[in-house]
Formats: sequence, C-alpha cells, structure tokens
Amino acid sequence: MYSTIKDYYEYLERLNNEKENERLRTSESVNAQMDIFMAEHGWARKGRGQKISYTKQFNDKPIVIEFRCNLLNGFAFEGGMPEFTHDKAIPVVDSFKMGFFNWNDNPAPSGPSLDEVMERMEEYYNDWTLKE
Repeated sequence: MYSTIKDYYEYLERLNNEKENERLRTSESVNAQMDIFMAEHGWARKGRGQKISYTKQFNDKPIVIEFRCNLLNGFAFEGGMPEFTHDKAIPVVDSFKMGFFNWNDNPAPSGPSLDEVMERMEEYYNDWTLKE
C-alpha cells in the first residue's frame, strides 16, 4: 500500500514542477509582450531584474511605474490580476483608475482594459508634469 501512496505523491510532485515551469514560461512571455506594448506607447523598460519597471518622459520629467501580474490559482479567471503601481512621490489621486486592469483581449472584463488605463496614465502624467 505504501508504494501506491508514494506513487501518488510523486505524481503530485511532478504536477507541481510542471505547473511552476509553465508559470515561469507564461510570466516571461507576458513580460516580453508587455515590453512591446509599453514601447509602442513610448515607455522603456528599466533594468532586467525581478521587478518590472517602465519609464517615460512627460514634459522633460521622468515618470517610473511598475508592472506586475499575479499568476496564482485564485486569479485564473481574471487574467492574472495585472496592475501598474505608481511612484508614491507622485500624488496620484485617481490611482485606483490607473492600477488594476484587464487584458485588452479578455472576453469577460470586469473593469477597465489595458488601453483605457494606459490612456488615463498618459493624460494624468502629462497634466501633472505641466503643473510641476
């Protein structure tokens, strides 16, 4: 009986390893696609570390934002729960409108799309840097 149970736990271990490998592959692919999307909107990737940041000049002032996408099990139907986080030194009053988003090709979005959030960020940072 022990061998039957042992086989089961070995099977679960293989599944966990496969799942982690697929999560890493998916994360790398999403990050590469996000790099392309952001570059199309004038944002440049800042570094190649664990955190993914993008920078862009607005009225000669650099703005840095961070991108992250949580690929945990609980977020499977929300597209990974992607979000932008913004520099805490910048008073983003409407940051909730520029944080979490849905992928543009999500068939059942429950909030703003990536395009909508990008447009809001562009407008906000342009206006904010003009005031500074």
